[in-house]
Amino acid sequence: MKNNPWVWISAVALLVVTALIVSSANRTAPPQGRTLGTGSGDGGAFLRSVAATLNDLGGNVDLELQPAQPILTASSSKDGKEILATVSENPANPDGQYNYLLANSGNANFYSAGVEPGDIVRYYVNVDEESAERGIDQKAAALELRVRRLDSRDPENALIIETPLNGPSPVPARVEIWRFSDKRMDAIRSTLNRYRDRRLPAVGWEPAPDLGALQQIVERANQWFRSRPPANKDWKREPLLVPVMDGIPKAPSELQGDSLENYKRAVASLEKQISSEELRDGVFADWEGRLLAESVWARDVSQWARSTADTDAKVAAALFDWTIRNVQLDPTPTPLVSRGQDPQTPAEPADSIHRPWQSLVYGHGSAAHRAWVFVELLRQQNIAAAIIRPVDGDPAKTPLLVGVFVGDDLELYDPQLGLPLLNREGAVATLAEVAADDSLLRQFDVDGEYAYGATAEQMSGVEALIVASPLQLTRRALELEGSLEGENFVKLSADVQALADRLAKLPQVKQTNLWMQPFQAYVDEQTIGPESRVLAVDEFAPLAERPLLWKGRVLHLQGNKGVRADERNDPLAEARDGHQEALVLYQSPTVRPGNATLNKLEPAKRPVYSASKAAAGYWLGLLSYDRGNYDVALDWLGERTLDQNRSSRWANGARYNLARTQEALGDKEAAIKTLQSDSKDAPQRHGNLLRAKQLAAAVAPSAEEPAKEEPSNESPAPTEPATDAPNN
Repeated sequence: MKNNPWVWISAVALLVVTALIVSSANRTAPPQGRTLGTGSGDGGAFLRSVAATLNDLGGNVDLELQPAQPILTASSSKDGKEILATVSENPANPDGQYNYLLANSGNANFYSAGVEPGDIVRYYVNVDEESAERGIDQKAAALELRVRRLDSRDPENALIIETPLNGPSPVPARVEIWRFSDKRMDAIRSTLNRYRDRRLPAVGWEPAPDLGALQQIVERANQWFRSRPPANKDWKREPLLVPVMDGIPKAPSELQGDSLENYKRAVASLEKQISSEELRDGVFADWEGRLLAESVWARDVSQWARSTADTDAKVAAALFDWTIRNVQLDPTPTPLVSRGQDPQTPAEPADSIHRPWQSLVYGHGSAAHRAWVFVELLRQQNIAAAIIRPVDGDPAKTPLLVGVFVGDDLELYDPQLGLPLLNREGAVATLAEVAADDSLLRQFDVDGEYAYGATAEQMSGVEALIVASPLQLTRRALELEGSLEGENFVKLSADVQALADRLAKLPQVKQTNLWMQPFQAYVDEQTIGPESRVLAVDEFAPLAERPLLWKGRVLHLQGNKGVRADERNDPLAEARDGHQEALVLYQSPTVRPGNATLNKLEPAKRPVYSASKAAAGYWLGLLSYDRGNYDVALDWLGERTLDQNRSSRWANGARYNLARTQEALGDKEAAIKTLQSDSKDAPQRHGNLLRAKQLAAAVAPSAEEPAKEEPSNESPAPTEPATDAPNN
C-alpha cells in the first residue's frame, strides 16, 4: 500500500514532522466524501468511513505479508467502551516533544492487551478544513502513528509515540491499536489448516488480503449503528420468515453423534439469527463484512455489465448473459445431510460454495448459485425477481427458473441451461406464455438425450420464492442502506412484502415463500464436512497466498469508475480503470509464473502456484471478451486454457466461452462445433446443445431477411492495450 505521509510545517519552529501512515505498501487510505469537522458525535464520521472503504475495496487490498489486525479497540477495552486519549508533552521529560499519548478514559489496558513497540495507533482526532490545508491527510479519518514504547510509570494507559505531533491534542479522542506481521504465509496456512481440520471458525474463516478493511468496516458500521435512534415500536420482522425454520430439518436421521449435535447447534444459531430481537437490534457480525462487500461487488458488476442496456428487459438479458459466462456451471450439489458430515456417514460429492460472493470471486457454482448471483445483480439495478418452480413435480427434475419482472409479468431465465426461455417471436418468454403453450417448453427438449423438466400445465401453477438473506432482512442493513448516498449507495436490504404483493397478482403463482437457499447456506457453513472443507481450502489458498490474484479479481469485479466524488475538483485526479489494472495483475509473474519457475518449486507449493496461473489465464479470457477484444479472448480461452488441459477445472467454462467468442467473431460454425464437443457428463451439455441448435438455425439465413444476431451487452471494442496480449 502506498504510504500516506503528512507534513506539518510549523511557522515558528520550521519543524517538518512526518506522521507515518502505516498500512501496507500497496493500499491507499480510503477516501472520505467530506471533511471531518468537530460535530462527528452523530456517527457521521463512522458512516463516511464505512462508505468510503466499501466504495474502494479494490484499493483496500493489502499486498503485504499480513493485513493489519486489531489489537485493542472499543470491543476489547477494559470496560468495552471507546478508548479516549490526549497527546501532550511527556510529563517526565517536558522537552517540547508532543509524543505522550495518555488514555484519559482509564480503560486502555495497553500492557494487558499486549501492545508492543511498532504497533500502530489510529488516533481519531477531529480534522477540519484548516487542518487539511496544513497537510493532515483528511482521507484517513485518523492519524496513524507508531508505538515507540509503553510508559513504564503507567503502562496500562500511557505510551510514547514514535513521531511527535506538531502541537498538543488536549481534547480526548478515540484511539485504536493495530498490528502488522511479517509472517503472512505461516498465519495463512495456520488459518487454512485450522478451518480444514476443525472447522474453526465456521463462517468468515477465509484469510483474504482485504480482511483488515472488512474488520474496519464492521467496527465503524457498528459504532454508527449504535448512534442511531432505537427501533420504532411498530417495527416487526418479515412475516414470511415465520415458516422458514419448518423448512430446515431438525435432526436428520443420517447424522449421529457429534455430527448430529453440531447440526442441532447450527439450526439453533440460525433460529436466533432470524429472531425478531436479533433482526431488530443485532449489530453486524465480523463475518458480515464479507456480505457487505458481496453487495458492493454485485452493484459494481451490474453497473458495468449492463453496458448500454436502457430498459429493464435489456438489463436483465445483459446481466443473465454475464452471469452465465462468468459463473461456470458445477454439478448440482447433494443435500447437506448426504455429504459425509461424519467419517461413519457415506460421503457424497462435496460442495464448497455457499454464498454469491464465492461464486463471483471463484467464478463457478451450481444452477442455484447462478440464480442467486443473477438475482443479486438485478437487485442492485432495482429490478424485481424471484425464483420460480412448479408446485407439482419432482423438485430434483423440475427446472429452477428466475422470473424477472418486466412490466406486470415475469420473463423467465433458466440458469441450468444458461438460456432464457423463448416465445414464438424468439424473445424472452413470460410465465403467462409458457403456461399457455407447451410447445414453447418442448423446444428445449433434445431428442434422444434430454427432456425439459416442465410442462405448460405445471407452469400454470408455480411457487414463487423470494430471495433474501438473513442480513438483508435486518434493521441494521436497511438503515445503513438508507444512509448511503450518491456513488456510495448500495442495495443492502430486501423489500419482501412489496415483491410478494406483485407476485400475488399473477394467476400462475399459487404460493409465495422465502427461498430456503440463503438460510440453508448458513446451516451448511456450520456443518460442512471434511471433504468439502478440503475443497474449500484448496479453492481459497491461491487467492490468500497470491494476494495479487485477489486484488486482480476484486478490480475485475469493480470495473471502471469515474473520479471519486470528493476529488472532482482536483485537476490531477484520475478515473479508476479497474479492468486495465486487473489485466496487468493477472499477467504478473507472481500470479502467472512461467513453467520453468513452476518446475523448480517444491511439490507442496506447486498446486497453489499452478492454480493461480490457471485461474488468471481463464479470467483474462473472460475479461478480454467483456472488453470486446475477441481475438485475445480466443487465445486465452482456447490455446492457453482449454488446449493446455481439456480436463482442467476450467475446461467446461473455457469451452462455453470459447464458443461465445467464436460466435462474437462471426464464426458460428466453429461455435456450433465447440458447443457440441461437451462430454456426456458436462453440467451444461443440455444448454450447449440447445444453443448450438439455435445457432445452426441462423447459419443459412434467407436472402430477403439476414439472420438476426442475439441481443448483446457488449460495448464497442476499445483500442487493444498491450497488456491484453498473453505473456506465457
